[in-house]
Amino acid sequence: MSKPLLTFGIPAYTRPELLAEALGSIAAQSAQADCEVVVCDDARKDRTRELAKAFTRWPCRYLPNEPALGAVGNWNRCLREARGTWVTVLHEDDALFPGYLKAVFPRLRDGLAAVCARTVQGPAYPAGGSAPRGGSPRVWSYPPRHFIKSAMSPFPGVLVRTDLALRLGGFSEAWGPLADYEFWYRLACAGPVEVVREEAAFYRVAPGQWTEQSWRRMLRLTHLLRLRIAREQFGGSPRLGRWLARFFTHRNALSYAARFGGRDAGLARALSLGRIPLAWLPSGWVWQALKRER
Repeated sequence: MSKPLLTFGIPAYTRPELLAEALGSIAAQSAQADCEVVVCDDARKDRTRELAKAFTRWPCRYLPNEPALGAVGNWNRCLREARGTWVTVLHEDDALFPGYLKAVFPRLRDGLAAVCARTVQGPAYPAGGSAPRGGSPRVWSYPPRHFIKSAMSPFPGVLVRTDLALRLGGFSEAWGPLADYEFWYRLACAGPVEVVREEAAFYRVAPGQWTEQSWRRMLRLTHLLRLRIAREQFGGSPRLGRWLARFFTHRNALSYAARFGGRDAGLARALSLGRIPLAWLPSGWVWQALKRER
């Protein structure tokens, strides 16, 4: 079998009705390309296998996990099984707009670590997707230090060089629900990551998602990752790096407190970061200053 240009890796679990939507969004791509689809099934459901076997736009492989690998382990199997030069991990509850390939393909080149596009969030995939803008969309690139604010690579739809993803060891299970954020940071350290300013992917927000179940752990791990980024990217300005880590973690804590409420010791510690100097500054001001800082 010839080596395809791109692999769509789908880590499936227990939502075949959403998998059907994800596969449909891949089949609806407006651009022609040499692609393949790999469905790695952690629940080994008959309906998931049937959907994979029924996909005809490009070659599609159905790979049941025996035993189950867990969420992050399943993401990594998608990377290992990819035959394409480039691979994107598309969760079964997310989707791509028809213009996704058309938006990202012109950016692919040697020396690039990854390319992605802007995402739209919501409880349901928008009917008809997102209308592409006319002309060539702008492209932004975020240096690794910008990841102290957040995971700067919009997800889903991050198209990664497969050999580089494997060389980096894929997603680290030690980071649990933050494994994607930590991986995007390492990827940015390994080479340029470009963001096409075109809305081309859909991220589903629904009750019961990992964030809702693990936000306390995510808050703690996010701060630990920010402190690591501060050490690695702000070596010449360590006090600034630590301040930025605390500032953005405090903003996360405010968001989680408003969204989930309740009393929690970890949340209280994160909220106490509001006592740092200048914690009252608008986050947009801090972000603009960070983008100008060298």
